[in-house]
Amino acid sequence: MATRILLFNHKGGVGKTTSAYNIGWKLTESGKKVLLVDGDSQVNLTARTLGASFEDYFEEGSDTAGNNLYDAVRPVFDGVPQPIEGFNCPTAAKNSELYLLPGHPNLSSLEGQISLAQETRGTLSVTKNIPGALHRAISLMEEIHDIDYSIIDVNPGLGALNQNFFMISDAFIVPTNPDPFSLMSLKTLGLEVEKWVEWKGRFGDSFSNATYPLPDGWAKFCGALHSRFNRHKSKAAGRYHQRLTEIDEKIEKELVPRMLACDSMFDLELYGRAQDIDLPESARDPDKLRPYALARVPDFGQITHISAELEKPIFSVTEDDLDEVGLYGNVKDSVRENVATFNELFDSVCQKIEIITGND
Repeated sequence: MATRILLFNHKGGVGKTTSAYNIGWKLTESGKKVLLVDGDSQVNLTARTLGASFEDYFEEGSDTAGNNLYDAVRPVFDGVPQPIEGFNCPTAAKNSELYLLPGHPNLSSLEGQISLAQETRGTLSVTKNIPGALHRAISLMEEIHDIDYSIIDVNPGLGALNQNFFMISDAFIVPTNPDPFSLMSLKTLGLEVEKWVEWKGRFGDSFSNATYPLPDGWAKFCGALHSRFNRHKSKAAGRYHQRLTEIDEKIEKELVPRMLACDSMFDLELYGRAQDIDLPESARDPDKLRPYALARVPDFGQITHISAELEKPIFSVTEDDLDEVGLYGNVKDSVRENVATFNELFDSVCQKIEIITGND
């Protein structure tokens, strides 16, 4: 049975899509089969994973136009007597073990119907199958491709669609970046998760006799992933370090107690075990290791654009790739060093994820 991990923060611009792509790819390097699920109507994960062919999975006229998450669940939302069906998911351009359940620009249009179904709590027969529809579609793709991990990317919001993804996932990671809005968003995020957990606990069983029931449980906090900051001598520059420290403290003092109170944490011993995994110096707090921070992911500058052009993550960029893009001398040496650091960083992040979610 696949473990589902949600990349979730209602603040935009924190690197959810990039983190989902990197984590998914890196997990395949340790022998895992991974399904990326694009739950954002901006379809950035679909474009990042498939490259130029991404529109083939939702534009009319293409042979694969219906092979996406939105069209997979449409029969339920349209009230059509047709079962949700699985299909062969495409794989990343240069990774045959990294599958993608493509997104669709119209996915956000399902928000209202999901909200109504959750508000009526299964009392209307026409909406009874809606809350479990996304779970069913993803489950079919997991079964077809024998998936070990599903990594779900969602929009930056707190609506019913994201609530649904939260209720059908096993874990959630909170991407952040060092600005005051990330700090402020943590309180709202914690309050909303409490509400979602309360709803699932009280009303989840109302859908147990649906054709597509909701699964048991809900996502538990796996950790935070800090990104998009500049480095100074391999560590977060002063003001970024201060802001990231504030975010870590907010997580420890406010978010984690809330998550503990609503049964949205894994066994605390697992977080301690995960901290034994070494991180590159640039990816850790220089003062002490924070128990709920998976890593700090600095801005790697030029190599970020090179990896996007090559359609692979930074840690998969090879010596031949560097020759292909025409790098040489000190610039090439610097990029090579960044590739090695990024590789070590995401090796550590994925090992932590496997420990915390109980899959090590």
